[in-house]
Amino acid sequence: MKNIFKLFILSFIISFSSCEDFLDKTPLDQVTEAEYYSTPEELRVAVNTLYSDLPSWANAGTGSSALPDNGTDLVMNQTPADRLLGIYNIPTASTASIWSWDEIREVNWFLDHTGQASGDQTDIDQYTGEGYFFRAYHYFKLLVDYGDVPIFPEYFDNSDETYVFASRDPRNEVADFILADLDTAISLLKSFPDLGDWPRISKEAAQLLKARVALFEGTWEKYHSGTDFGVTGSDGTSYLGIAVDASESIIDSGVFSLHDDYETLFNTSGLIGNSEMILWRDYDYANLSIGNDLQVSWPNGCSYSRFAVRSYLCTDGDPISVSPLYVGDQDLSTIETNRDPRLAATIMVPGDITRLDNGTYTYWTVPFLGNAQGGYESQKYRDYNTYADQANGYTRSTSKIAMRYAEALLIFAEAKAELGTITQADLSKSVNLLRARVGMPNMSISPTTDPDWPNYGYTLTPILQEIRRERSVELMAEGYRLNDLLRWRAHELINGDTPLGAYYYDGIVENGVGTTTILLDEDDYLDPYQVFMAFDFDETKAYLKPLPLDELSLNPNLTQNPGWE
Repeated sequence: MKNIFKLFILSFIISFSSCEDFLDKTPLDQVTEAEYYSTPEELRVAVNTLYSDLPSWANAGTGSSALPDNGTDLVMNQTPADRLLGIYNIPTASTASIWSWDEIREVNWFLDHTGQASGDQTDIDQYTGEGYFFRAYHYFKLLVDYGDVPIFPEYFDNSDETYVFASRDPRNEVADFILADLDTAISLLKSFPDLGDWPRISKEAAQLLKARVALFEGTWEKYHSGTDFGVTGSDGTSYLGIAVDASESIIDSGVFSLHDDYETLFNTSGLIGNSEMILWRDYDYANLSIGNDLQVSWPNGCSYSRFAVRSYLCTDGDPISVSPLYVGDQDLSTIETNRDPRLAATIMVPGDITRLDNGTYTYWTVPFLGNAQGGYESQKYRDYNTYADQANGYTRSTSKIAMRYAEALLIFAEAKAELGTITQADLSKSVNLLRARVGMPNMSISPTTDPDWPNYGYTLTPILQEIRRERSVELMAEGYRLNDLLRWRAHELINGDTPLGAYYYDGIVENGVGTTTILLDEDDYLDPYQVFMAFDFDETKAYLKPLPLDELSLNPNLTQNPGWE
């Protein structure tokens, strides 16, 4: 259904894109494939339909949309994710979100027809490169979910039994296919400054996706080595090297730099001109009135966890477990004192602005525990301004970030640390730029020991522990956490526990509104997941999703993922 809708939109746009010579055009019901893809402009119209597959907001009522990363150990949703709780079911059939190949077939159709276009070759290359980017993007999602998947390099129909009954290709071959597509995209795409039509996919966006994929596969193969999910004969080293090279290419290009204000990255309508943005989605609710995936003012459908909040260092650069500057977390009004300023840009405390309407400010006083059950409401993504042309004055046009320069810096540092080759100079050109932006001390190659470093079930070097912390803090609630837990094989970090929220009896949280059911742990921290069982992620199968039963029945060459047989 989605592809039919996209084809309708494509046909509609093309048919009205050149009204001045409408009478000279072939009637729409006689348009051929060659005419659909005969010019750079028609390629642009076609590839534009693929952009709707980029990350978007979860449409919800004002203040009710969920944060990215919800349901993980960092962000508490209304209910925990079944996958983390150990509640598993094998789907009976594929859907738009389960073992779906619609997007791959759609991109393959586009790529199979780009060669028939004539005109400005630079533009043809650009839109073709975007097609290769999107195929890599969708194959990466399949790799994360299922591991081994069939590789389909071209469009096919139901009569092609070679593809219809294809078996699954090994995950490392799938990763190589993705990286090859991204190399092709990099060779075709324009550099970001040369686009002139933002936000569009650029050469640097393809380089960042390449780095992201390589880091994922490199760390997956390293930490899953020797398990049913590993790759025989590989420890991920080659992919980690690719991640270093791809991320360093972006860093050394000088095209991007960090925006000077961390907080305003996430509550802005329109990101053109922001030096950190590589790829994003802009919204214009007032003029387009399209509301399927818009952010409505602030994401308060969930809460940050105590573990997330305690991850932020003190302003002396030391962890809260050893820093003399730490004032504790049993008073929400002082929890941000002497802490990494990114904490203040992430959670709400008394005195933070919630609304500015005709010069009148409204201030946050207590959490709405009906949604933010853990008490730590989100400052991140919150736009307190009011707009006359928006619903109830709240914006529906907050931009959604898909890629920003900070990720390249973090990938570079993590991959170098995983390889054991990181130096102080490497930190200076990567994570210490992130710290400098918010006025935090530099990370040292020999960081302060934290007795409360997370237990991943295996030993990490001190620098890797701190780089993982830096990644969690910088990218808090941006949608990376579950993939990080999967690639790090981090079930020991979460199992046997559930996330806690804020301390209750501080005169602030206890006055929260919106619920009459308050559950606390033995130390009086909010424990809203108490009604559920503890996290019980099954490491023998839950790192990959199961294939639906009907697909296994229809294609006898497919096999089920480990543990789901």
